Amino acid sequence: MYAPPNLHRPAFAPLGRRSGVLAVIAGLVLSLLAFIPQSPASAAPALLSQGKTVTSSSQENGGTPAAAAVDGNNGTRWSSAFSDPQWIKVDLGAAASVSQIVLRWEAAYSTGYRIEFSSDNTSWSTAYSTTTGPGGTETLNVSGTARYVRLTGTSRATGYGHSLWEFQVFGTTGGGDPQIPGGGDLGPNVLVFDPSTPNIQAKVDEIFKKQ
Repeated sequence: MYAPPNLHRPAFAPLGRRSGVLAVIAGLVLSLLAFIPQSPASAAPALLSQGKTVTSSSQENGGTPAAAAVDGNNGTRWSSAFSDPQWIKVDLGAAASVSQIVLRWEAAYSTGYRIEFSSDNTSWSTAYSTTTGPGGTETLNVSGTARYVRLTGTSRATGYGHSLWEFQVFGTTGGGDPQIPGGGDLGPNVLVFDPSTPNIQAKVDEIFKKQ
């Protein structure tokens, strides 16, 4: 008599064991992703100078103080004595990555001037200079790290002083550590390994046996 074949359902690993293996695999994949070079997210430049401590070499009179150039008001201005050179300097309060300077000149502008950076208010480096400044509103793309930013006017366009409605410094401050892509809580069953971890295979085998 013909007997039907004895079919056996294939045995599957217990759910806990399978989920543990998957967790280890997921952890290894994530560890590799963590070491793929990522394009750093760059923060948008912020206005750093407004309201900060500012000083100058001179002022024309009591109505044109240095503070008027960083007060955010395009109707107030700083104006220097009627001679060269003259400077105005802003203390950003902390080191910053400076990326842009905006100069809003009054009619008595500087044709020659320098933008200078310093971290200690003693040693200065020139980030930008010109002898043919056009006046009006000038936007200067610069690059450097500084706490102190100084504009030194070397030649005047008129017989009056060097005069600015606004002296604006833009950039970014602070920073952070690199993050694993995706971030967040990956759960208690996910272990992320650094590929440089010593004897990583033994650690994976140990976790596998515990499932």
